[in-house]
Amino acid sequence: MQPDRRFLWGLTVCGEDTYACLFTPSNAYATPAMNVQSPEGRRALINFFVGWSLCEWDRCGYDPSMVLRSIVPRLRRNPIPMAGPSTSETASGSQQPVRHMQSKLTYYEIQVHNYDPESQEHTTRQYFANLPMVNADRLFSRHTRCFSGSFTDPSLRCGYDGRVIATSLLKTGWPESNMDISADTRDECHMLRKITRILGGDADLSGRYPTLVCGGRARIDSGDGVMVDDSVQSILAEVDTEITVHRVHKRLVIEPLGEPLNTVRTVRELIMVLYDAMSAYSAIFDRCQILHRDISTNNIIVCRNANGSARGTLIDFDSALDIEREATNPTRYVRAGTKVK
Repeated sequence: MQPDRRFLWGLTVCGEDTYACLFTPSNAYATPAMNVQSPEGRRALINFFVGWSLCEWDRCGYDPSMVLRSIVPRLRRNPIPMAGPSTSETASGSQQPVRHMQSKLTYYEIQVHNYDPESQEHTTRQYFANLPMVNADRLFSRHTRCFSGSFTDPSLRCGYDGRVIATSLLKTGWPESNMDISADTRDECHMLRKITRILGGDADLSGRYPTLVCGGRARIDSGDGVMVDDSVQSILAEVDTEITVHRVHKRLVIEPLGEPLNTVRTVRELIMVLYDAMSAYSAIFDRCQILHRDISTNNIIVCRNANGSARGTLIDFDSALDIEREATNPTRYVRAGTKVK
């Protein structure tokens, strides 16, 4: 699915009947049958086509807070020569400099909405991201996508390879959530803030768990200038239907930025990385009362220090359970973990 898609429209034709279908991260919905043999059915179908052609970008399913841009940067770090030496010789024997590549930079400019639980205030920051490292590949799911990037405008400074100079990771997805933000006990931003508050002073655990730079629920214009949480409920605001699975669109920027587990160079390095991740897992459970519930090779990354040595970092807390908060809520049985292919 396209990285800037919130939901999809579809059209199904079954004989004389046509159905308009809406696919959200939770479920699929269809209109009543529009029979093209009847005047009423043809009128309804024409109304749908006219509505699709005239409606706003976000009502077509795109995310207005995420824009794909393509530019030729004004300033690049360490430009690469196109080929050969830095000068070339003409037929007359004179030396002329070789032109350097002007790589086109394609990146996403993404609005990250940060929510401060203490002041209950919403703020917005602009994040500049490379094309997705991890993309959603299922129709109904959390639709988790990961981007590397930074808060520095790449039109002013980018990498020698024509990419955004990445210093952090942007994670976006549609996890199951309580619509009431104060009762959203399984919010990953809450988990990371709690972990940092409790373990932040422990130097031995530094870098073994992610820290939250900013993040919260994505916000979208409801159509009358009022900003609301981007959710399945907001997508279906004008549809008279029962929502069985509540999902909310969330974005968070975290550090450090690492590499996949399969980039370890030796068996000893692998053992040390796993030790770091498991020591973080134990400390988070014992001292923060947070159970990760999704240990997999995808959720342990390798981070390299300045001297090239590796350390392990345990990531992805969107399936985690805060035991202290859950103790006050009714029992709810859910499936957790990453599907193994």
